[in-house]
Amino acid sequence: MSTAQRLSQVLTKKLGFYVPISEIGYETMSFYKEEVDHVLVPPHIIEHLAEPIIADSASYTDSDGNYYLVIIIETGLPEPYEVWLVNDKVIPEFLEEF
Repeated sequence: MSTAQRLSQVLTKKLGFYVPISEIGYETMSFYKEEVDHVLVPPHIIEHLAEPIIADSASYTDSDGNYYLVIIIETGLPEPYEVWLVNDKVIPEFLEEF
């Protein structure tokens, strides 16, 4: 599943209306371990990965101006590592109700 599809899937369930992929922004980034904000990604998540590390992100702004962002990093585990932000604030429990 692509990052944009993942964001659409989660937000559709959380917001109660379909979030079309055509309204979602998408970006791929590469970075080095020392560039990572530890609030976003704890060091133990990426310490075993080769550099540069590749991450995909997808974002959506709703009609109220709320900005949703997911960053997904493939770590070699069955499930990728996901960071969810709302209005630029990390929300660790974002998927709990999902």
